[in-house]
Amino acid sequence: MNTETTRIQKLLKRNWDGPMWHGTNLQEILKDISWEKAYHKPANFSHNIYEYVKHMSCWRKFVLEYLKENNTYSVEINSETDWITKYEISELSWLQALNELETNQIELVNAFEKFTDEKMEELVPGKKFSWYVMIHGLVHHDIYHSAQIAVLKK
Repeated sequence: MNTETTRIQKLLKRNWDGPMWHGTNLQEILKDISWEKAYHKPANFSHNIYEYVKHMSCWRKFVLEYLKENNTYSVEINSETDWITKYEISELSWLQALNELETNQIELVNAFEKFTDEKMEELVPGKKFSWYVMIHGLVHHDIYHSAQIAVLKK
């Protein structure tokens, strides 16, 4: 059955490992980035690849917590949780960040399998937006930051 939740789940999967209609998927973009490159920040960029990956994980965790019915979870915009500034620059930290993002991907797809079309238009508990808006927002957010990572990778 091709329901709205099934279509969104496909978007989540395609954004991760393709195929994407617009270009490269996130997994391919992140492939072969050295840990040294992950921390390099050109003068004209506000963030490095590592910071983008951690930022994406932060908002994926936000969505995951609400999908798990943890309706008290919050992230303050521009906080240290949202945009990490204090971290260890090491290969291990980079590998952990990549692992966290991949784990989030698996958990998101699994959690969303239990979601229903009827619930899509409901408001997220305690929020002023629907599940539909939040889930689509996450896909758009990931694509936006994937493009920034792709530019930094070059």
